Formats: sequence, structure tokens, C-alpha cells
Amino acid sequence: MAYLRDMPRLFYKQRIMQDFTEISQNDLESILSDPKSILLDVRETTEFEDFNIGGINIPPHEVLERFEELKNYQTIVVVCSNGTRSSIVARLLKKKMPDKTILHLVEGVF
Repeated sequence: MAYLRDMPRLFYKQRIMQDFTEISQNDLESILSDPKSILLDVRETTEFEDFNIGGINIPPHEVLERFEELKNYQTIVVVCSNGTRSSIVARLLKKKMPDKTILHLVEGVF
């Protein structure tokens, strides 16, 4: 029965870790039609050059250095190839920019 006692704590911890909203590719067009929205592709530059769906490319290791490029947008949709890197960057952005709407493309760009 100890596992039942831990359920609320686990639920609370899970909610704290999820600081952003996950979206699907079906949601992209309507979200990006707003001029205050931007698609942030966090794949490496070579990946972005090989194939991209638009937006700006800032690899994870450059996000903090290039923070100013994102400040004029209200909604930032973070993407990568499979959703792993982008979820980490989305969490970072939500902590650094709590007044912004941070969205995460859950299945990546492929």
C-alpha cells in the first residue's frame, strides 16, 4: 500500500516537469499564422539545412547565447527530429521566459 501513498507526490512531480504544452503537426498551421508566433528548430545546423519546415534554427547549445532572437515573439513552437531535444529546450525556455507561451511539437519534424 506504500505505492498508493506516493501517488499524489508522483503526480505533483510529473506536473511540475511538464511546463509547456505539447502539440501535433496538425496544430502548426493555425498557431504559426499568428505573426507573434515562431517555429524554433533546435536541430543541428546540418540537419536543418538537409530538411526543414521553416522557422529559425538555433541548436540547443546556442539557445542561451541567442535568446534575444526570441524575445519579440509571444508563442514559441519548439521542434527537433523526434521530440527529445526540443522537450529539453522547451522546458528551459519556459523557465527563462515564463510570460511566453511555449509549445512543443511532440512527434518532431519527420
